[in-house]
Amino acid sequence: MDTQKLADTVRNALESERESGDLLRIVKSAFEHQQAALPDAEIESRIAATVKELTGYVASLPEMVEAAVGAAERAGVVDQIRPLLTAALQYVDEEVDFIPDHLGVVGLLDDAYVVRGLLIEMSHRHRALTGESLVDHNRAAQDQRIRRLIGEPTATRLDIAIVAFARSHNIRETVETVVRKVGGAGMAMQLPVAVAFGGGESIDELPNLELGALGA
Repeated sequence: MDTQKLADTVRNALESERESGDLLRIVKSAFEHQQAALPDAEIESRIAATVKELTGYVASLPEMVEAAVGAAERAGVVDQIRPLLTAALQYVDEEVDFIPDHLGVVGLLDDAYVVRGLLIEMSHRHRALTGESLVDHNRAAQDQRIRRLIGEPTATRLDIAIVAFARSHNIRETVETVVRKVGGAGMAMQLPVAVAFGGGESIDELPNLELGALGA
């Protein structure tokens, strides 16, 4: 699995955003249209926090994948986990393209959402078998925030893609095989520092960025 290629892709997207400001413009437009009643200072604060959260979400993707590979290596089950993660990266690269990749950070949000969603699927099965999660609750909660920002119907389509991938690539059986081999508490993932939430607002207060419309 070429995690270096993934890291390069993310780094290039971050550099592109610093030059283009595409994500900033999209977020700013959404807040100004959907939350115009807020004071200007509050809108600006929320815009900055949301851009920071989305950027951090994408930036954390290579570390999340590397954490999963590292956990598998330490547990001696890399032969079982690596093909699954490799297929996941190929899948989002070739098939799940609900948001155009040429949009830099914006274009990687759907990819990040799918890969992280697959890690959460693995975590749920791991917890059912061992009582220990691979992905903490705060990370799963943040994905719900990202889902809201991505907007419908794209978010639901991404959720369907995650479920379809989990079934077609036998995530359930893979995790069961890993736990049988490792025994006890199963794997232990040393995850990177969690990406901070954008602001104090609730999920319902977040704007819909309608990112799927960018691919129409």
